[in-house]
Amino acid sequence: MYAKIAINNAKRSIKDYVIYFVTLTICVSLFYAFMSLSSSNYKLITEDSYNFQMLQKIMEYATYVITALLVLLIGYVNKYMIKRRQKEFATYILLGTPQKSVAFMFFIETLVMGIISIILGMFVGTLFSQVVTALILMTAKQQIIFSFKLYVDTVIITFVFFIAMFCIIGLFNVRALSKIKLMDMLNDEKKTEFQFKRSKVIYIITFCIAVLLYVICGYCSYKILSVEPETMFTHSNAEIYIGLGVIGFIVGTYALFYSLAYIIIAIKERWTKFKYEYTNLFLIGTIVSKIKTAPILMATIALTFIGAALSFTLTLIMAQWSLGYLDYRLPYDLVVDNNYVFRSKIQDIRDIPKIDYNDINEYLSSQDYGLENYCEIEQYFIKDNDFYKMKKTGMPKPVTAISLSDYNQLRKMLGHNDIKLKNNEFTMQWDKNIDNSEINDYINHSSTLNINGNKINISSTPYYKESIGEYIYISDINAIIVLPDELCKDLTLVKTDFYANTRENMSYNEALQLEEEYIPNWFKQNYSYIFNNYGGSRPILTRLKVSETVEILNVTLAMRILGIYLGTVLLMISLAVLALQQLLDSIEHKGRFRILKKLGIDNREINKLILKQISLYFIMPIAIAITGFLILLNIFLEIFSEQISTFLGDKALIFNIGISLLLIIIIYICYFAATYYTFKRNIGNKSSL
Repeated sequence: MYAKIAINNAKRSIKDYVIYFVTLTICVSLFYAFMSLSSSNYKLITEDSYNFQMLQKIMEYATYVITALLVLLIGYVNKYMIKRRQKEFATYILLGTPQKSVAFMFFIETLVMGIISIILGMFVGTLFSQVVTALILMTAKQQIIFSFKLYVDTVIITFVFFIAMFCIIGLFNVRALSKIKLMDMLNDEKKTEFQFKRSKVIYIITFCIAVLLYVICGYCSYKILSVEPETMFTHSNAEIYIGLGVIGFIVGTYALFYSLAYIIIAIKERWTKFKYEYTNLFLIGTIVSKIKTAPILMATIALTFIGAALSFTLTLIMAQWSLGYLDYRLPYDLVVDNNYVFRSKIQDIRDIPKIDYNDINEYLSSQDYGLENYCEIEQYFIKDNDFYKMKKTGMPKPVTAISLSDYNQLRKMLGHNDIKLKNNEFTMQWDKNIDNSEINDYINHSSTLNINGNKINISSTPYYKESIGEYIYISDINAIIVLPDELCKDLTLVKTDFYANTRENMSYNEALQLEEEYIPNWFKQNYSYIFNNYGGSRPILTRLKVSETVEILNVTLAMRILGIYLGTVLLMISLAVLALQQLLDSIEHKGRFRILKKLGIDNREINKLILKQISLYFIMPIAIAITGFLILLNIFLEIFSEQISTFLGDKALIFNIGISLLLIIIIYICYFAATYYTFKRNIGNKSSL
């Protein structure tokens, strides 16, 4: 009998808490979709130049952590279900049902709801998994192929994970419900969730403190934005301003909602004409009642919404940024960079060895992927004394030079035009992230060079900023000097690096074999004296575009997918709680709306009143959240403006922000509309506006 009652109650609960049920189902479907990536039967990309094992591992563990946030929503809803139905539970007890049996019935009821949501969620998850697959394939520039499958191992993991979550929360509910006294159950409707019994002066002071904290937050934001972006992380007060701003906003938000109800009451009392105009008195009373009974909840929702918006926006921006950075850092298929000069025990400039990469050249040419073009780049000290300065602790690394022929070969490999220099001229190659004003300032103070007694001047084209890779720069200012070949013959060698492009794409396994086995072993075999005499376990650094592309794709896809997932979960939890607050009000206070009808208010006006009530309740925490989000986003964009401009671009930035805001708006509108129509149904007022 108890089981039958519990099942019937579960059916009723699904109808009464349909938004919670839908939210739970969608979260289960997202969990299934992301966990399916780690399934042993999941096949993503068969092309051997990609490997997404890292992504699968990241998704597997991060999905558990993010989904665990649902405990907050499930626990909150269960708490409210217990609170709002205590009179019903008391009736069961008065009819002779043991209190422990009532608690167990409630546990079965919530478990049945959970099982239904899990089953539906897994089927919906097969659709979401295709969206995730499409996102990965588009990022990897592969053909999109859809395959709707239920993965047995993922089904088991999903079912066990959520059942465990429901059981743990359910057991806590059973214990809590078993301890509630019968008299408290019968009188619970007379209580409110939170009730503050302080002097109005306390609330006015709290409101003033909230305003002051927001002003402090604004001032800190202004000071942060006034700091030059390149000195942000070394500025002595930057961390203080950031900390004060964040703490001020958080504390100010809680203080605001703690006092807001009484501020509204004070305004209402003075604005008499508005208060008594039509249904405004009823509307204000309802809004004030809700804010007064749940200020901490409202503030927490506002902050959670900020977290959701930042998760959507920043992860999409950072993911696109990472892809742009890859093209800048490693535009070649292969780079072998030797760094033993700076890390080793070399004390005499005459001991610097010259590396011959001819064996690597022949090995690459003999492979299936072949060798399209290559260049051995030799870098030189402008002055021999630079070497000894560099070896001293704390001394900046000097600006080195390369020959014009080597520089033009690098440019040719990337599709850039050759440059020309006269015998008495030099030019410079600068990192594309360096501001032009900084470059011009350096050149104005270093427009001439003395190369072994020969005075040479800066060229009419003093510098170039086309990306030729990150590893070529040694100096602290991320620049290199380009000299005519004749002038380089008498300079002292710094090091020799190897740059190459393959004719065909190599596989990921071939790249790993080259990076981790062949090149290190070749270097150790042919230049063992460097290991023996100069120290260092890795005197050379090998970078292949295939392996770095795979690593970056794994990281960027993880950021995108988990950012969207985290943002969706946080946003849905926030909006679900807001919606349930309103829907519980509609269930509890049907009588108020019946009184309005008896007073002559027609259905159309009641619908308008409901729309105003829900709008105000949804807007208040979201308005605070939007303000905080815009401040934080503006600070982020200002601090990293140079990097975003270089690696992302304005169009991509606007596109990614637009996508994230569109997702937020769609989810917001869905919850708002569902709350509005469910509210009308609950009070029996189904006519349209």
